Amino acid sequence: MSQAVTASVADRTMGLACAIAARHAIKPEFGRSDALVDVGLSSLDLVNLMVAVEAEFDIMIPPASLTPKNFYSIETIARMVESVRGPHA
Repeated sequence: MSQAVTASVADRTMGLACAIAARHAIKPEFGRSDALVDVGLSSLDLVNLMVAVEAEFDIMIPPASLTPKNFYSIETIARMVESVRGPHA
């Protein structure tokens, strides 16, 4: 897993999160390691982000990966996406 892939996945995930945050007039000024609930995303927003991530990366997130820990921040989501996609993605 290369850093470039990680940055690409994180950048794309950040774009999805910012789009969802913008729906609520939340100023999307947060970092990749910031807790998404602390920047104002609700549990429904996180579900919408999960659906958007699945569509963006053409993956199905397994139920075992649907944990608060994996959806804590952009970084944790990016790591989970790369784990689900596997090493050859």
